[in-house]
Amino acid sequence: MKNFFVFVFVTLFVISCSDDNGYGNDQDQGSDDDQPVAVENSVRLSVDPDFGNVLTNSEGFTLYFFAPDSKGGSNCLNGCATTWPAFDASELTLDEGLSANDFGTIARTDGGTQVTYKGWPLYLFANDTTAGQINGDGSGGVWFVAKPDYSVMLTQSQLVGRDSDGNETNLNSSFEEGEGSTFYITDDNGVTLYHFSNDESGTNNFTNADLSNNGVWPIFHTELRNVPSVLNIDDFGAIDVFGEAQLTYKGWPLYKFSGDENRGDNFGVGFPSAGVWPILNENTQNAPEPENVNSVETTFSVSNVGASAYVFDFTDIENPELELTRGSTYEFNVNSPGHPFIIKSVSSTGTENSFNDGVTNNGIAEGTITFTVPEDAPDVLFYNCEFHASMTGRIRIVDAEETTAMDVTNNGAVSYIFAGSGFANDENPNFTLRRGRTYQFNVNTPGHPFLIKFVQSTGSGNAFDDGVTNNGASTGTITFTVPADAPDTLFYNCEFHGTMTGIFVITD
Repeated sequence: MKNFFVFVFVTLFVISCSDDNGYGNDQDQGSDDDQPVAVENSVRLSVDPDFGNVLTNSEGFTLYFFAPDSKGGSNCLNGCATTWPAFDASELTLDEGLSANDFGTIARTDGGTQVTYKGWPLYLFANDTTAGQINGDGSGGVWFVAKPDYSVMLTQSQLVGRDSDGNETNLNSSFEEGEGSTFYITDDNGVTLYHFSNDESGTNNFTNADLSNNGVWPIFHTELRNVPSVLNIDDFGAIDVFGEAQLTYKGWPLYKFSGDENRGDNFGVGFPSAGVWPILNENTQNAPEPENVNSVETTFSVSNVGASAYVFDFTDIENPELELTRGSTYEFNVNSPGHPFIIKSVSSTGTENSFNDGVTNNGIAEGTITFTVPEDAPDVLFYNCEFHASMTGRIRIVDAEETTAMDVTNNGAVSYIFAGSGFANDENPNFTLRRGRTYQFNVNTPGHPFLIKFVQSTGSGNAFDDGVTNNGASTGTITFTVPADAPDTLFYNCEFHGTMTGIFVITD
């Protein structure tokens, strides 16, 4: 019926034109049949409910990667190519969202050509009989649906290790001399990924704080989006390494090797000798937990008050002093965006004078800093904000012995002066005492009795005498073994002068 009306309309129009303009009915008027037919791109980007974004050919048939193609050539030939035909396109056109830079063409050894994506040759699957089917993913553990958003890939190849002298040796999956293909994880472009045998779960023990050795074994990171179906995405994670993100697999931090010159190389498994830098696959054992995981002495939660001070969870005092013990490990869970927390040898802004010996992630604003205090650490360190001078505090470093001794003198009737055990003639400092530890105050302040008190005040009232000997002496030694039930805050005061005072923050 539609064609009839079109015919009548066109006939009347021609007659009208002939009558009005003198043209004959041979004038071309056009028709609906002249409209161009939509042509699909040779590579399309489709969305599957299970696999998400996938690559297909122009007819909507799914494309695949083959794990043994790590070096970029096709290893599916002869009978394999009957089931898995190579994908080729006379003219490569792409859907929006795909980049021409990711595609290429290779010459196959059987005489044909084949399109590649990120270096991976592309295939169709004979058992996908209808557009949109994905029947080949996971087949034989070596075929994976082609996706544009893999974070890592899985390949299968002979391991060829190269030792520190440049000697190359074929290695098996146990990293011993031998023949045979091994599965291992690569980045999405087929570049081999490794782990360091001396690393621990979530802990990079290789990279220097200044990243000076990162050129040889660069830490690897990418946005974690999708992984081949034989891998479990929950086995992947990320850690912070001196301000750089690093992807992990089963707890192992991941690296690339600068000695891998081409796609598909895996020379790192032999450097400097076999087994030091293994590849990873689904059979890789979980990384061991750090040895100090159960020996953290104290975990501090650190936040900030604007740009004026750091605050810690154990006290209301801003920028409190810390007392840390040589040989012990401490964690600082930092949540101070815009205010990088740096352990330093000098109280100052900037990143100079950072104290990095035994420190992991020094200078982060969010995350965990771990500090295992070296035995040769100085008596005093500092924590500082990189940008704001008011955000700073002292860290006194003491030995593991139970008693910490310091000398107390005075500046007239103005202040007490402390020296030793991290103090350098500091006037009226606030500082930290720890429950269970013993402190000796060698007092030489004639006329200025030194009292440990509940309340910050002059007079002899409110003295705190539990665990204290010679409280209120002006010459001699006052000993204070801090009780387990001591309050979180105490004070020292001169009996007579209100300006001679300071705060003891009591912590475990």
